[in-house]
Amino acid sequence: MNARFRLTAACAAALLAAAAQAQTHIKPGLWEEQITLSTDNAQANAAMAQMKEKLASMPPEQRAAIEKMMASRGMGAGGAPNTVRTCITKEQVERGFTPDANGRCQHTNVARSGNVTKFDFTCTSVHSDVSGHGQLTEMSDTAFAVTSAADMVTKTSSMHTQTDIAGRFVSSDCGDVKPVEVPPAR
Repeated sequence: MNARFRLTAACAAALLAAAAQAQTHIKPGLWEEQITLSTDNAQANAAMAQMKEKLASMPPEQRAAIEKMMASRGMGAGGAPNTVRTCITKEQVERGFTPDANGRCQHTNVARSGNVTKFDFTCTSVHSDVSGHGQLTEMSDTAFAVTSAADMVTKTSSMHTQTDIAGRFVSSDCGDVKPVEVPPAR
C-alpha cells in the first residue's frame, strides 16, 4: 500500500504542481481528485491488484481502521479510480502554490490557450525520477481535468504511466484535511 500511495501521490503532486504554475483560477477549500493511474510495469500492476484484494478480504473492523488511516491522509480506499482529498488555502491560490515540497519538480513549456494549459515536467527524489507532459483543462473554478503521460525510473525498474485526474471542489471548509504547506512557487 505504501508504494502505491507514493506512486499515486508523486504523480498527483507533479501534475497539480504544473497546473498550479499555469495560474489556474480555482477556489480555495477542499478538493477531491479522482485519479486513474495505469502503467506498463507488470510488477507495479500486480502490487496494486494485490493491495486491492487484501483490502477487500479484511474483516470489517480492520478494513474500517485502514480506511480511516487513509482518509486521514486525504485518500480514499481501494477503488479505481483512487480518491485524494486536498486542502488548498486562499494564500496558496494567490501566490501560485505548488503542492511539491522541497522544490523537487521543474516545469517547462507551460503554454495556455483559453481554458487549456499544456506543460512538461520533471521530478527528482531519492526514490525515483519522473518526466513527462500533460494537459490541464479548467471547466470552471470548481472543476478541472488533467491528463499526463510520464516515464518513471527507479534504482531497480522503469515504467511508463498514464494518469487522468478529475478534480472537483467539495467545500470552502477543509474539515480534517490539512493544507500541504510548501514554499511559494519560483
